[in-house]
Amino acid sequence: MDAAGSYTLDEFNERMSKIEEIDPRVKSYLYDIDCHRWSRVHATVRASTDHIYAVIDGVKRYIVCLESKKYSCGQFQLDELPCPHALAALRHRNETYENYCSPYYTRESLLRTYEIPVNPLPDENKWNVPQHISDKVVNPPTGEKKQPRRP
Repeated sequence: MDAAGSYTLDEFNERMSKIEEIDPRVKSYLYDIDCHRWSRVHATVRASTDHIYAVIDGVKRYIVCLESKKYSCGQFQLDELPCPHALAALRHRNETYENYCSPYYTRESLLRTYEIPVNPLPDENKWNVPQHISDKVVNPPTGEKKQPRRP
């Protein structure tokens, strides 16, 4: 049961109910130590400036710069989608996340992908392969390398 990693309050409550079924004392203990300290969904957000936020997620602190779309966890730089910390900052500002996603995720971008038709290749017997290419013989690699394995 990972209630700490829950992204929504419903998911958090569902996981906490399962924890309570196993041992009610654990649920009481978790509530007693203050949920904002360990629960993602209860993480607090503090504004440092208009665009820079410090987001506390459990015991870790992340810096979110909404203006430059850079987050200290590095997720946006990889996926070009707001990370959970940025979503918390946006929720704090009552702002939607759409403006912080890469344009590659838009409907228009998806439709542009299919503007140019890609025709399938004809059957292999109808290919026009130059003789100097079809005469080449490609052999498998020489020497057998053992792949690394787990012990």
